[in-house]
This record gives sequence, structure tokens and C-alpha cells, in this order.
Amino acid sequence: MVLSLVRMKRIVAVTLFTLAIVQSGYSDPIPLRGPAPAPGVREAFEKFNEDAAAWNRRCAVTNSEAEQSLCEKERAQLDYRKAKLLAGGSNPTENSVFELTLRKRAGGKVVAQTKTDASGAFVIGTVPPGAYTIELRTKEVPRLPAFTLKIAGVKSGDSEKGILTRYLMGGAAFDIDAVSGAPLRGLITPGAKNAKTMIWLSPTTGSLFPGRWVEQGSAQAVAFRNTGYYSIDAIKKMQDHIDLGR
Repeated sequence: MVLSLVRMKRIVAVTLFTLAIVQSGYSDPIPLRGPAPAPGVREAFEKFNEDAAAWNRRCAVTNSEAEQSLCEKERAQLDYRKAKLLAGGSNPTENSVFELTLRKRAGGKVVAQTKTDASGAFVIGTVPPGAYTIELRTKEVPRLPAFTLKIAGVKSGDSEKGILTRYLMGGAAFDIDAVSGAPLRGLITPGAKNAKTMIWLSPTTGSLFPGRWVEQGSAQAVAFRNTGYYSIDAIKKMQDHIDLGR
């Protein structure tokens, strides 16, 4: 009888141990360094960081599937809040100047170049209808994590492009199809809802295209892949941006 009780205690102990589920901590708070943000933004960041710390204390170890499920749901909500804060959380009055280059998609010949004004607006002008790429570059990395390129004078599917800031220093190129008779003009605004994973295309012999980031699955990416040419530099850049294999 005594032996049976000992065995039962061991079984209960093992059962309780197996129910203790260790969660990875939410170790990616929003940094508060840098120039003063817009009114109310710092408070929102601080509240997020407090809630993330509370989640770590409460959910570092869970003792049931129901508790684990609740913690996973709360973590998803934290991820959503963070993305929303970062999309428009920095100072919206920050003026970033972007350099834009329009090229023919076939061959890469430069058609036009311009810069945005202080509000992010730009005008390229009227060009013959057809397939082009529009490149965005900036000399200084903005504090905002993402931007949206809104452009008129193109087919509807090309009128809005999202881009993560980390790609701007190397230059990001988007495929667009210009329509007849409409001038190319647009606006670059903070935040992005549809920013896609981008891959690095190195400059190749005989091409006028410089090294640049392009959307995965775009016409540029497919054409480059079909050449079978991927340099060590291209692979390294993709690994550095944690975009390989996504």
C-alpha cells in the first residue's frame, strides 16, 4: 500500500511537470531612443513595453493547455499592436527626401530622374505606355520603419507599393506599367500595409541596372532567377536581412 502511494505521487509529479510549458520571452520591446516623437507616441510605446513585460512575467511558464492558448493569443495581440505602432509611431513630420529613377524594364535605360519635395510628393511626367521600373533610394535612413509609394499614371495593380526602410539604402526597384496619356506623379507616405519580402539583385555584365532590392516574385526577380546567376554578394545581403527562405 505504501509502495502504491509512492508510485502515485511520482505519477502526479511527472504529470504536473509535463504540463509546465516554457514559452520564449517577448524580448523585442520598442526602442524609445532618438529624437522626440509626436505627442502621445512615447506614451503608447511605454504602455506597449509595460504590457510586453507583464506578458513575460505571466506567460514565461504555463501549466495547462488552456493557459498556453491564452498566452499565445495575447502574444499575437502584442505583435499586432507593435506592427501598428511602428507603422506610424515615429514623428510624422519628419521630412525624408527620396531619389527616384525611372528605367525601361527591358535593358534598364534611364528614362527620368527626380526627387521628392518636403511633403513626399514627386512628378516624373508623361512617358510612353509600357513596362518600367521605378527605383527609390535615400542617402540617410529615415527613422520610420516603412513607407508607401502611391503613384498615378500606372495600371491599378501598380498604384501602391509598400517598402520597409531597411531596403532604401541599397535602393529598391518596383515594376510598374505606365498607361497612355497620364503623367507619372505620386506621393511617398509613412507606414505600409503591404510591404513584401524583397531579394537582392546584383549588377550584371551588360546590364544598365545597378544592384537593387526587388519584390520577391516580381518580373525583375523572375528574369534574374532564370539567368541562373546568384552572386555571393546577393546571398549575403539576403541572409543579412533575414529574407532568405521566407
